[in-house]
Amino acid sequence: MRGRLMFGVGTLAALLAVGSCKDDVGLTSIPPAPERYIAFLSGANEPTPITTAAQGLATVTVTVNGDSIHYRIELSNIDSAFLAHIHHGPAGKSSGVIRDLYIPPRLSMDSNFSGLLIDSTISVTAAVLSQIRADTTYVNVHTKLNPGGEIRGQLFRFQ
Repeated sequence: MRGRLMFGVGTLAALLAVGSCKDDVGLTSIPPAPERYIAFLSGANEPTPITTAAQGLATVTVTVNGDSIHYRIELSNIDSAFLAHIHHGPAGKSSGVIRDLYIPPRLSMDSNFSGLLIDSTISVTAAVLSQIRADTTYVNVHTKLNPGGEIRGQLFRFQ
């Protein structure tokens, strides 16, 4: 009987100790997910579709402080790429440049280039971030053969 009583008292003490533990730390140590956007670049996405073997992927990540973006453009099978921009505008419509991504004096890429065009970080205004967040921007890569744009894709939030 005494053994059962001691076991019962011990169990009760353990339950009270566990129940009284309090963890005020919460999830504050887990950083927020990055705000990331991607665009699949293709000649078919140009307002007047371009027949080309070129294609690409652009990724844009808003930095933690929110006043710059880190971006990366990877391409395949493209000839003489010499410009890349973020433009404001819907799919199927041409619009003005809101941020340069790859501009001269950088050399144009060789013919049939495949690989990383650029991986960089630039400052942006709140207006540019607002347009990116509204899904009203696209990335366009320009070539010597198609100076108005050979491949492009709408930026959209990637979660």
